[in-house]
Amino acid sequence: MGNAATASAEVCSSSGTSARQAFEQWEALLADAVVPTSIEPLADGHWHGRISTTKFDRSSLTLMAASAQRVMRTKRQVEQASAEFLLVNIVEEGSNWTEQNGRLADTPAGSIVFFDSARPLDSRTTENAVSTIVRAPMRLVLEHAGLVRDELPIATPMPTTGALGVVASFFRGLAALPSEETSRAANILESEIAGMLSSAVLLATGQTSPAPSDSLYTRQQVIAFLRKRYTDPELTVDEVAHACLVSRRTLYRVCEDIGGPAALVRRMRVEHARRLLRADPTRPLSAIAAASGFASDRHFYRAFREETGLTPGQFRTQLEPGTAGR
Repeated sequence: MGNAATASAEVCSSSGTSARQAFEQWEALLADAVVPTSIEPLADGHWHGRISTTKFDRSSLTLMAASAQRVMRTKRQVEQASAEFLLVNIVEEGSNWTEQNGRLADTPAGSIVFFDSARPLDSRTTENAVSTIVRAPMRLVLEHAGLVRDELPIATPMPTTGALGVVASFFRGLAALPSEETSRAANILESEIAGMLSSAVLLATGQTSPAPSDSLYTRQQVIAFLRKRYTDPELTVDEVAHACLVSRRTLYRVCEDIGGPAALVRRMRVEHARRLLRADPTRPLSAIAAASGFASDRHFYRAFREETGLTPGQFRTQLEPGTAGR
């Protein structure tokens, strides 16, 4: 079952809080909710910002309203990041101008635009701009969409009308849920976030139907099958190919851009192990390894470290007190 937590905060400059102090607080809030950035006001005088963030197991949604500001994600901040995300900005009020990857996205209210957290960006907003920002693991979205990174419509704003409007409305509604509803939303809707994002990306790139059977459609079949069977330690590549009605060669070809079938299974197993560690930090690591589909503790430790940079034990010791079940 999914987990979710909502937190809200308001930051204002005042006689007791300088603009610099307010922005330090604001930078910390945005770093936790979205990604680390450097922020500065675009006007003198009073500054204020409101933020409400719902964090799911793998994704987050942030509803943000603020005075005019400049938000910069530097090359150094990108290099220091431990994860890569697809960032989606749905502008509700005001306007936003963001430069990334040599493109300038002029995004008025009623627009949606995609950004890559692994690339620097420079963004400016008008006074009292309001946005819903979606953050999801880049790799997960690419897997769902069956695309490679260079095919993403980065810094290309589009109106939230038609089919894209349905996607935008889904995220706006999810971000605006009251805190008491977030756990129910996690249980029912979190699995839909990556799917809705992949749909938005495909719509933005003009792809309204699956690609030929030896690419996107087959890849989606493979991912769907692996999600059902990844905890089976006896699962083989031949079994996956047979279930998806393709040859081993085709299976490897359609999965080449996402690491291959074995890498997909490993990532799914490690992610499952991470959820189990969060849910029950006292559970023996050998039991978590078995429940996640690893044939041995040694395979578990090696795969976990390759995917996260930490051993399972190190990951568990970093869990803050009270995170069990989150």
